[in-house]
Amino acid sequence: MLSIKKSNAGIRRVLIDYNAYISIMNITVGCYHEQFRKVSELSRNITHILNILVNKTYYDKRLRPNYGGRTVDVGITMHVSSISAVSEVEMDYTLDFYLRQNWMDPRLNIKRLGAKEELTVGWEYTKDIWVPDTFFPNEKKSYMHTATTHNSFLRIKGSGEVLTSQRLTVTASCPMLLHLFPLDSQECTLEIESYGYSEADTKYRWLENKTVTMDEVFLPQFYVAHFTMKNRTITLSTGNYSRLHVKFVFVRNIGFYMMQIYIPSMLIVIISWVSFWIHRDASPARVALGVTTVLTMTTLMTTTNASLPKVSYIKAIDIYLGTCFVMVFASLIEYAAVSYLNKKVKMKQERRKQQQTVQHMPPPLSSSGILSSADPMMASFVSSGSAPRSSFYPYTSSAKNRAQYRPNAKRFANADMSPSLSMSQLECDCDMNQIRPVPMRIVSRPKLRRHMLHHVTPSSIDKYSRIMFPLFFLFFNAVYWISCFFISRQEINEKVSRV
Repeated sequence: MLSIKKSNAGIRRVLIDYNAYISIMNITVGCYHEQFRKVSELSRNITHILNILVNKTYYDKRLRPNYGGRTVDVGITMHVSSISAVSEVEMDYTLDFYLRQNWMDPRLNIKRLGAKEELTVGWEYTKDIWVPDTFFPNEKKSYMHTATTHNSFLRIKGSGEVLTSQRLTVTASCPMLLHLFPLDSQECTLEIESYGYSEADTKYRWLENKTVTMDEVFLPQFYVAHFTMKNRTITLSTGNYSRLHVKFVFVRNIGFYMMQIYIPSMLIVIISWVSFWIHRDASPARVALGVTTVLTMTTLMTTTNASLPKVSYIKAIDIYLGTCFVMVFASLIEYAAVSYLNKKVKMKQERRKQQQTVQHMPPPLSSSGILSSADPMMASFVSSGSAPRSSFYPYTSSAKNRAQYRPNAKRFANADMSPSLSMSQLECDCDMNQIRPVPMRIVSRPKLRRHMLHHVTPSSIDKYSRIMFPLFFLFFNAVYWISCFFISRQEINEKVSRV
């Protein structure tokens, strides 16, 4: 009996728990059905409201709000998420941003239909309402992001205020002046305007609070120094239009060009100076070094300009590379001058040795005892067709013979000689064995030219080049960098301060 009572008590507890569970489930299902009914009713109401708003019986999306009345003010804000490229070759830049537009359309007042303060609906709803025909006048290409879905939304506020947001990527034109390249700064703008509505219908304006915001942007060659906004009215043949501008000031980073162009150019110029310390007789080494540096500079100039637009003016980098090219070419020309003077010096030394040899040798005599035309010096006189105006003539043993010789000697000194001139005119009737050999004194060439070039020697040219070339290059670098940095900084300040 005791066991039966215990089992009955257990069954009663199970039944009580089951009934409680059933009651809870009924309450839960009832609440769910009530909530579902309310949600369904609300959805039906919102859907009904949205359908009523764009009912074609009184809403025509082809007409702007306040048609025939006051203009529609379109407020614009932007959030720039990235700037992916600034190209001086294509003269454009690409930016990724969120464009938000705000305007008032009294026909979309949802308060009068009993809706809540704000409705956020899909972008497809824009097909049924009026939206501004906004476009970018300086756009080259653009697209709207659609991954994973259309990156946009539409929000309608109670009084009929409409807000749209879209994520866009726009490549816009950016005319650039490259006079200071690569120490330049560029102004790039993005223009926003209505394509068809004139200023009498729509007027664009920047919203006051956080008009344009920007994430931290990292670019390989530039950094954003400043950006400003402004609005203005432009006049076209079809009327006056409201246009917005956002201007970005990009300053170029010079680090890449220092490592790839400027420092290699400096090293090439310095290497060309090594030839000044190579002996002037080592022609293969000096010529090879000079030609190599010239060709290297030519290649560097060609590759640098290949990646730049074909502009018709001189850039700052052209001045630097051109000067470096002139300096390495001047190093090669310097050796040409050294080699030429070295050759002239050697020829002069050879002639001097020959003259010294001739002066210390007695003139050869013919079988008759007179000066022989076989003498190299006499042969040179005869072949040249003129005799030097010298003061030599042989001594004779008697006054008679001396008097007889002087007219011939005078005539020899004052007249031109020809190959047919008889050497017998120089004969005398004395014993030639008693004549002392007298060195001939030949009048030298004019000394003016030799005096001017007396201090210009191959060694002196190399010595001065070792000093002058580095000094000139150092002076050029000082003037170049100081001028470029000063002008560049002044240009940046003007662009930043310009409204």
